[in-house]
Amino acid sequence: MGASQLGKYQLVAEIARGGMGIVYLAVAQGPARFSKLLVVKELKPEFVEDEAFLEMFLEEARLAARLSHPNIVQTYEVGEENRRHYIVMDYLDGVTLARILRRKAPQFTRNMQLRVICEILQGLHYAHTLKDFDGSDLGIVHRDVTPQNVFVTFDGQAKIVDFGIAKALDSNIETRTGILKGKPAYMAPEQIGGDVDPRADVFSAGVMVWEAVADERMWSKKGDVEVLANMLKGEVPSIRE
Repeated sequence: MGASQLGKYQLVAEIARGGMGIVYLAVAQGPARFSKLLVVKELKPEFVEDEAFLEMFLEEARLAARLSHPNIVQTYEVGEENRRHYIVMDYLDGVTLARILRRKAPQFTRNMQLRVICEILQGLHYAHTLKDFDGSDLGIVHRDVTPQNVFVTFDGQAKIVDFGIAKALDSNIETRTGILKGKPAYMAPEQIGGDVDPRADVFSAGVMVWEAVADERMWSKKGDVEVLANMLKGEVPSIRE
């Protein structure tokens, strides 16, 4: 992909494509040859005309821009140019926890894995207890706390990324029927039923702790439908076994 411009950001390369957005590596340039690597997440063009999706994307941006914590990726700006809507975030030099666990080098010990989860819980606690300017609870819930959304930087920091489906409890935007937000293998039974509060994120982190202690996936070799059925019946694999 050739370089192109979006606002004051030069898009260098496409990094990823998700359900709603396209993620680019970008460079911001300023006076005195200042330049900084950043990540720009753009709402896919096909969703711009859809008011509900556009509102969801902008709500994500508004919430993310309020979060400032060492264990949460920093959002700097929300912008729009020629009907292209985008969010500008920190560029993190590192890998996802999911990728570390796939390769499972012996140097990455269980204690390290648990330390990463503890740091993520600190970031989540900050988000869960964040108050609005008038002192009322914002009630932010991430809703997709998984190893794919945990980033470990090469200098040893753990950061939670993609509050993309985070939702304030009093949000006026409803999840569309049929769109289940999050990954079933890490999802609390209440979340499957559509009842979401900060405890859903704690449950997801609990699954990650289970997997760190057992050294295997909690729902290994089970498909999403089977996982959902078991969860709704309250049948969770026993760590004692």
